[in-house]
Amino acid sequence: MAGRTRKFNPVLSEQDKVALEKIVSSRTEEIRKVQRAKMILLAASGSSNTDIANNLGISRPVVNKIIKRFSSAGVQAALEDAARPGRPKELDAEQQTWIISLACSKPRELPDGPALELWTLSALTNYVRSHCKEHGFDRLESVAASTIWYLLNDSEIKPHRIRYYLEKKDEQFEAKAKEVLLLYKKIEWITQLAKKYDDPEEEITLVNQEVFISYDEKPGIQAVENKHKDRTPKLGKGFVRRDYEYIRHGTVSLLAGIDLLTGMVHSIVCESHKSSDFIDFLKMLDKTYPEGIVINIILDNHSAHRSKETMNYLATQPNRFKFTFTPKHASWLNLIESFFGKMARTCLKGLRVRSKEELVNHINRWIMQVNAEPVVYRWKWKLEDIESAFTLSLIHI
Repeated sequence: MAGRTRKFNPVLSEQDKVALEKIVSSRTEEIRKVQRAKMILLAASGSSNTDIANNLGISRPVVNKIIKRFSSAGVQAALEDAARPGRPKELDAEQQTWIISLACSKPRELPDGPALELWTLSALTNYVRSHCKEHGFDRLESVAASTIWYLLNDSEIKPHRIRYYLEKKDEQFEAKAKEVLLLYKKIEWITQLAKKYDDPEEEITLVNQEVFISYDEKPGIQAVENKHKDRTPKLGKGFVRRDYEYIRHGTVSLLAGIDLLTGMVHSIVCESHKSSDFIDFLKMLDKTYPEGIVINIILDNHSAHRSKETMNYLATQPNRFKFTFTPKHASWLNLIESFFGKMARTCLKGLRVRSKEELVNHINRWIMQVNAEPVVYRWKWKLEDIESAFTLSLIHI
């Protein structure tokens, strides 16, 4: 019976006592540590292990263990859990290396690999289990999917995800970008200078010495028809309701260029955007502007813009057209992209038509409305950075 009421009177230093009382009164300390501090303080005040257990609502074996640990190793050892050996590693270095090498390979390119472009965790786990014996890793026949997940996560490998990149930047990116920006600066300079003339005739003569066209194609505009009629908004249902089913009638391509001095949009809508279509657009520009005016065109590197057919046409129009190409993968340098963005958000948003002909008419009508109140697009990003370069170029004009 004496064992049940055994008392242990630990000797606490004043420093330890203050530290334990601080833990007990803390609102942020973990509860396990607070309880152990209370046990030690009660034991030091003369309470038996049984009384401590009853007082704190803790089992007596737990109290015995904590007080015993305190008596043999001190306050800190009683407050903290002893270090545990933990579960041994499930995968050795060779097994880890093999699994990682699989994860870094395309599944469909492996012997007997699954017909997948990217791994899923279950597919990788199944492949490891079914092919481990061939590589001398018999133990992996029952490896858990979570084990493989932790290995890949720790190695920061995500074989189920794709992140895109550009293989090669245009080697002449800076030079080409500078040419485009110089044109934008020249347009700004001409516009500002023209405003100083009181005589409109002089202003027109100055501005019309050359024109600047920002050009691109917008291919694949779909002619899509509703299979069932839209339901118009009503009270309590203030939105257009549309059936999910639709009918495709094919696609058209828009070839468009904005006059960067006037904001006028020149366009043709075609079945495609081949060299012959591009030449038709150039012929339209040739008819639009008076003879003797240089037509500067900012455009991308599409094959139709450099084709033999296009070059042959340009040879018949000496000094009429001047092309300035944007760098590869830099369509954002071309102001026409802002126009196409506006078109997608307005003219083409949610559009349903009954035929390609109706689509073409709709696009042409929208462009006519745009040209009724033309918007002059301006490049406003880092123009001042090329001020000195533009000044030097004027010396040679």
